[in-house]
Amino acid sequence: MTHCPCGSQKTYAECCGKFLNNSALPATPEELMRSRYTAFTKGNVDYIAQTQQGTAATSFNAEETRRWAKRAKWLDLNVIKVYPVTEDQGFVEFVARYSSSNKIHHIHEKSEFQKIDGRWYYVDSHHPGGCGSGCSH
Repeated sequence: MTHCPCGSQKTYAECCGKFLNNSALPATPEELMRSRYTAFTKGNVDYIAQTQQGTAATSFNAEETRRWAKRAKWLDLNVIKVYPVTEDQGFVEFVARYSSSNKIHHIHEKSEFQKIDGRWYYVDSHHPGGCGSGCSH
């Protein structure tokens, strides 16, 4: 059995695959965050673009992201904390590790998600230790 790249210990089909093939929508910010990580591992930049709004969408460059995702070898995802979710906002802190140019790199952030028209979107990233007015520490 091949596990989903997001680290859930489920198969790709029963985990993030259903989101990336558009047969289901993530029900929580954590599911969306995990599916976006998986999209990066698969080079699915279209999914990344479709699942963001706000600041994240404004600063997004699909071609640059595609080139970067292809160079990176994704190693693992560690969900550090899932903050309590309100009706339309949530935060997830994680560390994603990848290798590029023979070096190990990591992304450590608190991702901000908003529910817009019944669907969760990634809207912004925050440095660990601060995530705007929406999450408590």
